[in-house]
Amino acid sequence: MKVLILCNDFPPINSIGAERPYSWYFYFKEQGIEPVIITKNWDNNNDSRFLQVKNNKTVENTEKGTIIRVNEGLTPSLWFRNKFGEKFSIVRKSLTFIGKLLSFNLFLFDQHREIYNAAKEYLKANEIDLIITTGEPFILFKYGHLLRSKNNIKWIADYRDGWYLNHVRSLQTDFGNRFIHKYEFKFEKKFLKNVDLITSVDPSLTKRLSDLLNKPSDVVYNGFWEYYESESTNLNKTKLVLNHTGTLTIGQRAEFLLEALVELVDNGNINSDLLEVNFIGLDYFPEQSKRINNYSDKLKDIVKTTKRLPKEEAISMNLKADYLINFTDENFSAIYAKTYDYIACKKSILVIPSDNGMLDELIIDNNLGNVFNEKEELKIFILNALKNINEKKESVKNQENLDKFKRSYQSNEFVKIIKNLTK
Repeated sequence: MKVLILCNDFPPINSIGAERPYSWYFYFKEQGIEPVIITKNWDNNNDSRFLQVKNNKTVENTEKGTIIRVNEGLTPSLWFRNKFGEKFSIVRKSLTFIGKLLSFNLFLFDQHREIYNAAKEYLKANEIDLIITTGEPFILFKYGHLLRSKNNIKWIADYRDGWYLNHVRSLQTDFGNRFIHKYEFKFEKKFLKNVDLITSVDPSLTKRLSDLLNKPSDVVYNGFWEYYESESTNLNKTKLVLNHTGTLTIGQRAEFLLEALVELVDNGNINSDLLEVNFIGLDYFPEQSKRINNYSDKLKDIVKTTKRLPKEEAISMNLKADYLINFTDENFSAIYAKTYDYIACKKSILVIPSDNGMLDELIIDNNLGNVFNEKEELKIFILNALKNINEKKESVKNQENLDKFKRSYQSNEFVKIIKNLTK
């Protein structure tokens, strides 16, 4: 079998969104399916707020499959930004807004269109058994819709997050975002009319998408590649280290921890010699970085944020930490993608605060760490952790049960889904 996979995020991009389709490329061939990836020709620059795409198309044929990398489609908004940079912000933002409205109807305003053009070109000369589009960007679902219609090839729409059901967008209540939210839902319903299957990252989101769009669905979890080997640590350490990695959304309750830390500082229980809390990669998200750094001057030497780091460096920091943090959203339950990397580090995971849902169940059922319902519980935990700082803390006790979250296992599950759909 041969499967065409359309994705925007793909290595060298350093993100969970890129790892998901990369795992399919990496494992599908040995599991009976040849993958053909069509993605952007990304320039590897981890420090850039706006990742760049090279202005050429390349084709790589490897023992794993084929990777076709394309250039970015020039839109009025991108042309303006390339010419004037950050100047004339009102004009630039207006063009971006107009482009967002028109991109679903007019290819001129669609910066991802070269992915579609490459897919059309490939299908003219090659037989394909199935198409997978993974979003976001969700305009890739438009391409799946069109290619399914024109070529009569079955199509799977893979949601890494919700589109209309995106919990972060639902919290953006200003007029512009509410308008875009409802406007794009019309296209989501239109494009998904001829989809053969919806896949997503956890049972809750998958069911909600299936109910919303009245389409069959299945779960393909995110995961981790392999367990990491623990790095040697100082047995006589005096500082407790807590790490949070990657994205922090509007609704995730980081203040639950920050408020507890301020109270511990006020009581003379902690200082920068005893405790360090790192938000790894948060400076890549300026507004969320300000949210943490501006919370209280009392925490300026305890709480730190970093720029976006290469994955190997972020993992090294987590392997040296004592605990790894998952913040939850009061109105949304999910197994965040970072959780799988935390599991791979074999470190205790702190759920702050309890989500009364899937994340709690995963952590509690597998003895992966601690869940906190009250701020006082968290404060007592930190004080006890400081007292017992040199005790060994490895969290993966039910390794056999957790192996199902390996990328190889989940890729194999996806292969079964694909073969069942196409037989």
